Amino acid sequence: MSALPVPAEIADPEEVFACILDPERRGELYPWYHRLRELAPVHPTRALRNEVAYVLTRHRHVDAVLRDPGVWSDRRNVEIFDAGPPGIRFYRMMQRLLLYLDPAEHDRIRGLLSRAFTPRAVEARRPRIRQVVGELLDRVEDRGRMDLVEDFAYPLPVVVICEMLGVPADDLPRFYTWAHGFARRGDVSDVTPERVREGESATEGFRGYFMDLIADRRRSPRDDLMTALVGLRDEQGPLADEDIVASCVILLQAGHETTADLIGMGTLALLRHRDQLELLRREPARMPDAVEELIRHDTSVQISQRVAPHDIDLDGVVVPAGHVFVIINGAANRDPEVFPGPDRLDIERRPKQHLSFGLGRHICLGATLARTEIAIALETLLQRFERLELDTDAPEYRASLFLRGLARLPLRW
Repeated sequence: MSALPVPAEIADPEEVFACILDPERRGELYPWYHRLRELAPVHPTRALRNEVAYVLTRHRHVDAVLRDPGVWSDRRNVEIFDAGPPGIRFYRMMQRLLLYLDPAEHDRIRGLLSRAFTPRAVEARRPRIRQVVGELLDRVEDRGRMDLVEDFAYPLPVVVICEMLGVPADDLPRFYTWAHGFARRGDVSDVTPERVREGESATEGFRGYFMDLIADRRRSPRDDLMTALVGLRDEQGPLADEDIVASCVILLQAGHETTADLIGMGTLALLRHRDQLELLRREPARMPDAVEELIRHDTSVQISQRVAPHDIDLDGVVVPAGHVFVIINGAANRDPEVFPGPDRLDIERRPKQHLSFGLGRHICLGATLARTEIAIALETLLQRFERLELDTDAPEYRASLFLRGLARLPLRW
């Protein structure tokens, strides 16, 4: 078998981008990001779409595009998920997700959702998050080992967001299945007939379940997020049931997949940088800055897309109106212009400029919840297991293109 190419040896930016898209390189993406930024920080390509899209890897370019009030992630960006009639339910659900709504509809629904998803509401969940973290670790402590992803990082955010929505604990197993199938279907780098079927099943499962829950909360309101969503209204009236369902799906998917990824990759980064791990143990008050640095160092949402209705000039490269920007958040987060020594984990850094949760109108609605869960998870993990260490020489990454995360992370103590 021939040796894999070295980034510095490749001079064609399209070839570098092809290597970025290769699932075999999920574990070592960042050298390829650096190389693409060196060669073509604004790179036109047809690799992801039938028309030309512009790949951005420089922080200042990504920042400028995300802050532009005229730039949107709208329904044109959903086309990438179209797998034809066999995948129509998933495709139609994606069209209704907050990420892809047209500007006026997006602003209305996001404004309504934000009333029920406040920092105060998240803070009220903190004791329960600690309790769930403790219960998950209780199950594995006597074993002396666990798969961090399966046993801890994945179930934690699913339990939290489902409880917030009012999903009974007995129904959680089916949500694990639906969430996994929905996320796999959303990975456009590996769309197979099996994954299309999984996506359809997950979409129908979510829709049927949430429609029933909406009807139940109308009959019998409770102190949960679903009751709040059913009661939301503005001058245009209440949210339509289909919009409530789509909002629940995006809250669940964004509230579990990315958080699980960040817990897993954050733990891996600390175990690979023992000096930073020990510093955090000695000085736990550094946790908020540590969370930001870990999110910057290795983020979950690697790629996002935007469209502008006007031309945008990025250091002399003019992107015409109507063309799609393919924004590589992971590359922007390791731009040496903004983060000196970008590949080094440094929890004393205060990387507030990272773009892991986006910017502007599309900034992550659940960022506060994610930060809270990550901080509590890491703090408890490090306190409880003083001898925590990797139980593998080769952590296994998912093949996902848009969401970077670990498939498995065996640990022992």
